[in-house]
Amino acid sequence: MSTSDYQELPGTQAPHDSSVVVDKSVSLTLGSDSLVIIAPSSLLAVYNPLDVTVRCTGSNRVSRAESKSNTTHAISLYNVLDAEVTPSELVITYAVPSSKNDVVVTALRYPVPVKERPAVEAWAQTLLNVAYGNAQQRKRLKVLVNPFGGKGTAASLYQKYAAPIFAAARCHVDVQNTEHRGHAIEIAKNLDINLYDAIVTCSGDGLPYEVFNGLGERPNAREALAKIALAPLPCGSGNGITWNCLGTGSVSVAALAIVKGLRTPLDLISVTQKGTRTLSFLSQSFGIVADCDLGTDNIRWMGAARFTYGFLVRLLSSTIYPCSLSIKTEIGDKKAIKEHYAKFASREFDPALDAPRIAAAQQSPALPDLKYGTVSDDLPTDWEIVPGENIGNFYAGNMAIMTKDTNFFPASLPNDGLMDIVTIDGNIGRATSLKMMNEVSTGGFFGLPDVYIRKATAFRLVPHEKEGYISIDGESVPFEAFQCEIHQGLGTVLTKSGVIYEAEGPK
Repeated sequence: MSTSDYQELPGTQAPHDSSVVVDKSVSLTLGSDSLVIIAPSSLLAVYNPLDVTVRCTGSNRVSRAESKSNTTHAISLYNVLDAEVTPSELVITYAVPSSKNDVVVTALRYPVPVKERPAVEAWAQTLLNVAYGNAQQRKRLKVLVNPFGGKGTAASLYQKYAAPIFAAARCHVDVQNTEHRGHAIEIAKNLDINLYDAIVTCSGDGLPYEVFNGLGERPNAREALAKIALAPLPCGSGNGITWNCLGTGSVSVAALAIVKGLRTPLDLISVTQKGTRTLSFLSQSFGIVADCDLGTDNIRWMGAARFTYGFLVRLLSSTIYPCSLSIKTEIGDKKAIKEHYAKFASREFDPALDAPRIAAAQQSPALPDLKYGTVSDDLPTDWEIVPGENIGNFYAGNMAIMTKDTNFFPASLPNDGLMDIVTIDGNIGRATSLKMMNEVSTGGFFGLPDVYIRKATAFRLVPHEKEGYISIDGESVPFEAFQCEIHQGLGTVLTKSGVIYEAEGPK
């Protein structure tokens, strides 16, 4: 029997008394990472018509090995969604691969005699406890669907791929379509935060931006951002937050990851412009990346490929975006940044930290004060002044992956209280620019000599030109001076690890 490619659940171990016999000849045993079923081949075939061996996204696998009399079948505990003893049978519901990129729900059913019900019920509860580990069971989900985002398929994607997963896991689900731009802000601002554990966004990165800002506009903003987790489904063109938190572009696999997701504190960034203050969760860009993002809205039908196309087109023209740039740098050396990442990445997920964080937020429920003031205030004297006359690209990231295959900020961490800032001179040659673009997907971008990387707590950028693009989480903001300041652990998301993003660290 092969047990490779299974998903280990943080903080879980199978109990010593982990076996039960059902239907006289079927043995169910909880392993460290899988449910092992030993049964006569004929019975297993009846109870598991979808018995297959297919690899899905590197972590979900069902395997089978046969002997002369029995068949041994192993189901990853990560895939187990529910276990219930009805008046007549034990039902174990789980996800199996249906294709290279998707999973579907199926079930095992075994008759249970009345006298054996107490023992089987206790075993089924143990199965659920081990299968979910530190993840909350039967989450209460507020699902927001943007029917206009991406290619306009979010509603159908949710119903076909995510809804069956949530139903099988017995999540309590409340679905609502957003009707206009900014509607998710209104919903999050007025949501009863005691009724839900997470807000599921069926979109790209647009609805998450609105949800965080809607929660941030509440009088009890800090409390709401700590209590309600953001759980993204990849139904848009970018889907950066889904790739970071859940490591997939598949709606069904993301739904499974949400069911098993761990509550994770997330740094959020305050962005000030004149009299406004908004919250950012993903990135802030100025220069060629902002142009590629916002200047290609007319070709959204190309999906993520529009960013590549936009980059190549702009590379053939001017790549200088002059500005004044000041950064509150905390770590400016690449070697030290790698060490910082390794230290945080080695930590174990600790669910005990969540309750004190929420309690602290309830004691001081409003948004945190701005330590460095706004963009209209005097510049702090201890900030680093970065020459900006020849800037080709300014990119600040709070997450590692911006779109599929673009691990632009490999040293980024969910909750280290630092944003990663990349600056690139606009006078470098086209060949070097193309090499940089290629190295983003191969993992070599971080180490390139023309790529300057800092970990910082704040920055201020003032454009020198009158027209252009500034992108905050993929959203266009006025082309004027802006200042950003990070707040450690202000928000909450569901992630697979609870500690790091689903991205390879810096090389």
